[in-house]
Amino acid sequence: MSRFDDPEILRAVLEDLPTGVYLVGRDGKILFWNYGAERITGHLRQDVVGHACREDFLGNSEGTDDQVSAASAALEAVLKDGKSTESQVSFRHKSGHLVPVRLRAIAMRDQQGAIMGVAECFDELLDMGEWNRRHNKLAEYGCLDAASGVLTHKMVEARLRECLATYIEQPVPFCIVCIAFDHLEEVKARYGAGALAAVLRVAGQTLESSLRPTDYLGRWQENEFLAIVLECNREEIPRVGERLRIAISRAKIKWWGDSLPVTIAMGATAVKPEDTPPEMMRRAEGALCDSISLGGNQMIVWND
Repeated sequence: MSRFDDPEILRAVLEDLPTGVYLVGRDGKILFWNYGAERITGHLRQDVVGHACREDFLGNSEGTDDQVSAASAALEAVLKDGKSTESQVSFRHKSGHLVPVRLRAIAMRDQQGAIMGVAECFDELLDMGEWNRRHNKLAEYGCLDAASGVLTHKMVEARLRECLATYIEQPVPFCIVCIAFDHLEEVKARYGAGALAAVLRVAGQTLESSLRPTDYLGRWQENEFLAIVLECNREEIPRVGERLRIAISRAKIKWWGDSLPVTIAMGATAVKPEDTPPEMMRRAEGALCDSISLGGNQMIVWND
């Protein structure tokens, strides 16, 4: 047997891969969790190995309210028919925010061809190294809000003016979304003002990772975000809103041992000819007020 056939060498290589890899037995329990999986999710192998894949520690989903995780669904499908699967899902980082990944599940077979488990591997959909470098630069220039990690009010307002100026020259549609937290005063009353900082931080990271790299997210008011969704029209923005709503509802915001229940209300509007930032904001804020009055946890799109 050559050195490259040595199982220990192969295991060492697998353990050090930057791509996330974990192995699951037929009983659904995780047998192996490599460095890449630790790096992407923040969960260490000693916290994961031996746990059932169906446990909700990753909180992953395919954009639905279904509590069965995408990883579990992929596992069960491969165990059933042996066919490989691939999907885009979001894993919950240990710190609480969601990380979009591409997940692949492959059957592991013994020498007789019987399925003995499943190998699942995943990579970030965003280049996190480049993302971190960009954010560090923006932070140096004072463009990021310290509490939430997203663009400041001035910066996202400048982006909105820039988008409107571009729209005059090249009318590619875009939408803005005002995002507010539901029942935040109740959270503050029960857990204290310090809990709001945890909400802002995790919510900001989750919302930003749920948008595309070409979109913008900023902190508009004390407890309100503004998203600018490019190349998106009035018919398409509800799908974006549903993705954001589910992402926030599945994020885990921890505070002194409790998980803070957080949902969002959203008001959206699409750009119109001769629009101005105040006029767009008037419509989006009006739609947000309608969403809040209807109980929140939904998006309302401005209807003329």
